[in-house]
Amino acid sequence: MSTPSNEQHQSKHQHPRHSTHRQSNVHISTSAVTQRQLSHLNSQVAQLHANLSDFNDLITTASEQYKNIEMLGKIHASLLMGSRKIFEEEAFDNQEDPK
Repeated sequence: MSTPSNEQHQSKHQHPRHSTHRQSNVHISTSAVTQRQLSHLNSQVAQLHANLSDFNDLITTASEQYKNIEMLGKIHASLLMGSRKIFEEEAFDNQEDPK
């Protein structure tokens, strides 16, 4: 026979076990969510690293191209100034020696 105090005693013992089981499920599900989020974060960090590496390569290429374009501009300016001087000398010589 179960007495009311005996039933209360049994229910008290069962309740903490269910509570622990629920806490365990919550802990497992929270752990799974955290693990999934960390995995996603890890993949995003890997993608960011790859993008930054590509960006670094592009910046290096752009820097080299800038240096080459700067040199090309200097060569172009030198040719322009040299040709101007030659054309002026020819024009001056033609004015002195009319044919």
